[in-house]
Amino acid sequence: MTSFIDHKKHRLGKILTLLAGTLFFMVFALYNGFPVVMHGDTSTYLESAFDGKVPAERPIFYGLFIRLTSLGASIWATIFVQCLLLSYLCTRFIRSLLPAISTLHLMALLLLIALCTIASWYAGQIMPDTFTPILFLAAYLYLTQKNALWETVLLLTIIFISVLVHNSHYVIITLFAFLVLCGSWISATYFRPYRVKGLYLSGVAILSWICLLGSNKIAGNGFVTARASHVFLMGKLAESGVLKTYLEKACPIKDYKICAYKDNIPPVAWEFVWNIEKSPVFKAGGWDSTREEYSTIIRDIASRPKYWPFLAYKSMEATARQVILLNIDEAEELPWRKFDRESHMYTTIARHFPHEINEFEVSRQNLKTLNIPFYDGVFVIVFLLSSLICMFCLAGEDKKLAIPVYILVILFIFINAFTTATFGNVLSRLNSRTIWLLPMVNFIFIYRFVMQKIAGAGRFTGNENAG
Repeated sequence: MTSFIDHKKHRLGKILTLLAGTLFFMVFALYNGFPVVMHGDTSTYLESAFDGKVPAERPIFYGLFIRLTSLGASIWATIFVQCLLLSYLCTRFIRSLLPAISTLHLMALLLLIALCTIASWYAGQIMPDTFTPILFLAAYLYLTQKNALWETVLLLTIIFISVLVHNSHYVIITLFAFLVLCGSWISATYFRPYRVKGLYLSGVAILSWICLLGSNKIAGNGFVTARASHVFLMGKLAESGVLKTYLEKACPIKDYKICAYKDNIPPVAWEFVWNIEKSPVFKAGGWDSTREEYSTIIRDIASRPKYWPFLAYKSMEATARQVILLNIDEAEELPWRKFDRESHMYTTIARHFPHEINEFEVSRQNLKTLNIPFYDGVFVIVFLLSSLICMFCLAGEDKKLAIPVYILVILFIFINAFTTATFGNVLSRLNSRTIWLLPMVNFIFIYRFVMQKIAGAGRFTGNENAG
């Protein structure tokens, strides 16, 4: 009887922890008064959710996720599911390193992660960026833990969904699985046990690519990753300077439309892709009108070995600039980034969630009363301080346990930075969506260190019964 009661208490404790973590990760959205939205992106995802159209520049799957989780009733339901997933994975991640941590201490760590990192900012967004750390956590737990069959199926399902929702994730999971497999052949100490699971992870990556290509094929866009992929690749060539160098030599002998604008090409990729007034894309008729010409130029550049070293250098340079970005997207601080009643964002939300439009209109984000620089400053201090503490305090068994964890976290962060900087843009948002994983790991090992000091002569291993 006592055993049955203890089991019930243990199960109740797990449920309460999961729900508490969900609430903690929702804190930023709740404080804002409405889920956080991103200019342009969120409205596109909402439209794909309810209009059923595959966007030209991104997968349809996050839109389908919104449609399924919100049930067309409340956008808050989508945020709840995102935070529930993050709470589940963070809880399991913490318990994998601290198997017998008490429920109260576990809740305290989840609250610390939510309040002292920028995790809750991303978890509370109507954006697929929250699925980037979810992808890592699920992949880590799948690779490193002994899971029951239902847990394995659940983790692989979460990985699969996480990959589908954002273009960058297809490349990230492919590279991550490939490097884990390479590591399994090189390092017997850290990665060899992950070899078989790494193969299954590669299979998930291949299946994801098939779904992406198939969804565009069904939508009539062709067997491509995105209908507008040529524009994004040209944007990166423009930002790197390769495009201008190429056009200087090609324009005298080839009749490209872009040659008319070769001296006024935007210096950054996002401006090349999105600036209607300045970009040669829109002056030449838009994304669809430039597909054939831009695809020809991209293939021509890619086929010329003389450009390869420069492209590799610019990729490394962009990755280095990306990986040090820690803060929330700076554009959120701009005073004119508001969504009035004539804005596309406002009309999209009003059309699909009319009963929640008042919440959106008076949200702190829309009224510009969020003190984002303060929040950024706190996170940077926490990030640096926790990292320094771990650098000087980790030793012995703790250091041995920490090394493979940090290797996988840092590897994933660099893969994310490389992928987004090489094929997308150098933006704070695209790096800081994963960078908070590092202080989370720091918190866990600082907790171990503190508990060992408290335990004194009795060494704390994380396996003691913490009550």
